[in-house]
Amino acid sequence: MSDVLDHTSSRLEQQVRTLTERIVQLKGELAEALARVAALTTTDDATGLYTWRAFSERAHTEFARAARYQREIGLVVFAFAEPDVTPHGVRGLADICRSQHRDCDLAGLTEAGEIVLLLPETSLQGALVIAQRIRARVAKSRGPAPKMGCAAWPQHGRSLTSLLANARIALSAS
Repeated sequence: MSDVLDHTSSRLEQQVRTLTERIVQLKGELAEALARVAALTTTDDATGLYTWRAFSERAHTEFARAARYQREIGLVVFAFAEPDVTPHGVRGLADICRSQHRDCDLAGLTEAGEIVLLLPETSLQGALVIAQRIRARVAKSRGPAPKMGCAAWPQHGRSLTSLLANARIALSAS
């Protein structure tokens, strides 16, 4: 009887170890899946830029910081003329924008398909310099030239909505 109990006990201990290892494995797979889901909700799959929602959330944090420390924020918006809009063109511009901005800058895709850069601690003049540098890189890559518009906080607005509206006005004038 003792041998049967020992054998059953050993078998149960082995099953517990096997199940524990499987649980650990599944936890790891779940963590990876959740990270992929989080990435899909914060970044646009085609461009690798922040989605508008994720961009907006981070922008509001930057506006609060700028208000607290009385710093400037530059905003640049890029858009292609209708016949020039291609997935390749947008992706190419997104790649160039990502390569040209600092770690503290934000690059996102608006709901209208524009690429927008939020540049903390950057004046309007600084935003223009960055925008022109990006346009020059696009020209070197022989891609379609995007239109651009710039605005700066606080002189052109104290919210993302007003800053983007003013940058779009500048964009339409370009």
